[in-house]
Amino acid sequence: MPQIPLKYRDAERWSFGDTESSADELAKRVIAGTKTATCSNLDDDPEPEPGEIFVVVDGRNNPVCAVQLTEVKQVPFDQVTEQHAWEEGEGDRTLAYWRKEHQRFFEEYEMFEPTMPLLLMKFRMVEKF
Repeated sequence: MPQIPLKYRDAERWSFGDTESSADELAKRVIAGTKTATCSNLDDDPEPEPGEIFVVVDGRNNPVCAVQLTEVKQVPFDQVTEQHAWEEGEGDRTLAYWRKEHQRFFEEYEMFEPTMPLLLMKFRMVEKF
């Protein structure tokens, strides 16, 4: 298992997707440079800021790389763009796919509203482990 370099030991860990296999696949897409964005619902946690570093983990919580946020903005679900869907790098990378999968995800947690505010985050990989 890769070790997290000491400089990232206190960084928050991120896993993408909602299954072990999707987390594995999406971590590979981060490494490949296909996935350069993500989103989350607004919650009580402090909003992340550009410059912050996170450790991406696979479906078994193994660290794969560190990413640094380059942009964070709030956008309603129904105003997410095709460009953002492409940068998230999931499925066929279309907005239709993005909307379908993210609506499904948020509905599972009884959070979905068509105008719900999301945090859209762009990042760049800074180190592969």
